[in-house]
Amino acid sequence: MIIPKRKKQLDDKAKRFYVFAPSSTYLELQKEAFKRDTDLWNLAGSVLTAWLAAGCPDDFIDSPRSSPSSLAEPD
Repeated sequence: MIIPKRKKQLDDKAKRFYVFAPSSTYLELQKEAFKRDTDLWNLAGSVLTAWLAAGCPDDFIDSPRSSPSSLAEPD
């Protein structure tokens, strides 16, 4: 198998992917998306895009609800 050459122009297509969060977080994001006249996917994508653009800062206030260790893995 040959490694493909890098392309100079890439299509930056929108892609949907899944994350895991407590049901209460999912519900709060749905409510916030409604208030912003968008959907959950676009709101979450905008937040993640802004977080990456800011250099992935880790100065967010951590709470038990948002802590990665409190998120259950799917069965």
